[in-house]
Order: sequence, then C-alpha cells, then structure tokens
Amino acid sequence: MNEMAINIRTAVDDGDLRKIAEMADTIWHEAFAGIITEEQINYMVEKFQSHRAVKDQVENHGYRYFILSEDGNDAGYCGVQPCDDGSLYLSKMYLKKEFRGHGLFAEMTAYLKEMCRREGLGSIWLTVNKHNARAIAAYEKNGYRNIRSQVADIGQDFVMDDYVFELRIES
Repeated sequence: MNEMAINIRTAVDDGDLRKIAEMADTIWHEAFAGIITEEQINYMVEKFQSHRAVKDQVENHGYRYFILSEDGNDAGYCGVQPCDDGSLYLSKMYLKKEFRGHGLFAEMTAYLKEMCRREGLGSIWLTVNKHNARAIAAYEKNGYRNIRSQVADIGQDFVMDDYVFELRIES
C-alpha cells in the first residue's frame, strides 16, 4: 500500500488566508447543499469564511488557521481559537470532497490534541449542524461527544441549529 504524505502547516501570511477563503467557498457549497439554503451558505461564507472575515479572526480574535495537505495538494483547512476557560474552540475543520476518508480528519484531531497538551488546554469543543450526519459521524469516530444542542441567531433571519461536541484532553 502506498503511504500518503500528510502535512499540517500554520497559515502564516495573507496568501494562506486567501487560499483558506477560496477552499471554504468551494467546500461549504458542497458540504452544506441540501442541509441549509444556498442563500444561507452564501451569507455564512461571507460572514465567517471570506478573506476579510478570516483575516479579522486572525488579527483581532486570536484565531489560528492550519492548511492540511496530502502529497503536496491542499486538502482542507482548520481554524481554532483558544478560550479563556482553558478550552480550544474548533471553529472550522473542512476537507475537500476528494480527500475525505483518507485519515486527514484523525490526523488533524491528533495534531490539535497535542497542541492542547502543550498549551495546557483541557478540551476541544465545536458546533456542528444537527443535520450534517457525515460530520457528526466523523466527530464521534474521533472521540468527540455530543454535550448539548443550541440555536444561534447569525443575522439576516438565519440561525445555526447545532449540536455542541466536546473532546476531553488527557494530559
């Protein structure tokens, strides 16, 4: 069997942030089709994953972004934000369709767990759309547990109807 070379690197410059925004636009339209409306997808990409939004998150809100690649090809991205309560908010973890099922999700989870251990963070938490069965299955397979549900108003008469998942980190 051929081993894939998986790389996770920190987004360090504006070019990386633009690359993330471009991936987000493609991935979100594919991942959320049939779950939320096209109008809501467009709104959420602009509000949360446009170049402007990602740049603001990094520069003003303590976010860190990572680009995942496989055999030198950009496969997806991840965005996190350390929280004052000693947890890590996993804001985004998305893979391009053709890279799903290759173990990248598990690699990124292992990477984040190790980062939490180094930085003294006790858990990773995230929100996931209640109807995104594929993502829910991936989180559960990697040890995340559903701890509650929530509905968040995100403006323009749109809401995010989500489960909150958590992964406890053993030191």
